[in-house]
Amino acid sequence: MRTSVRSSVVIASAVTALAALAAVPAGAASAAPTPIAPAPAAATPAGVCGSGYTQIDSHVFKDSSAELARVYLLYNASTKFNCVVTFHAAATEGKALTTGAWLDVDGDGKEQVKDQGRYSSYAGPVRLAAGSHCVKWGGMIETAAGTYAYTSPWSHCG
Repeated sequence: MRTSVRSSVVIASAVTALAALAAVPAGAASAAPTPIAPAPAAATPAGVCGSGYTQIDSHVFKDSSAELARVYLLYNASTKFNCVVTFHAAATEGKALTTGAWLDVDGDGKEQVKDQGRYSSYAGPVRLAAGSHCVKWGGMIETAAGTYAYTSPWSHCG
């Protein structure tokens, strides 16, 4: 009797020690649930553009009943770069729709930069150095109800 009690105590101690290390022997039930990794934080315009960018303007795309998307213009004062992203709103999030973002700098001698494709979350980022120049920025989203687009006038001159 004494031997069997000692064996049970030793086995119970071993299972407890292994469970504390999250290594449970085959056939033994785990006492603690496996932890679930937290979901990644939702993307934000500043997060997509990168460190140091702050929002300076935006334009909403709406149909008669809901917001569909929003295009954002951001600026990094340290680098003198502008950034544009077009984010899907709750009504279109997760749906692969033609979505675009564009940016042009007045007098820089370069072409407009553009990102357009079938995206389910956002288009962009597109970035250009703006320094002391004006920018023209915009975006678009195409839904079953139609195409919604916006291009700003030359603005946010630096």
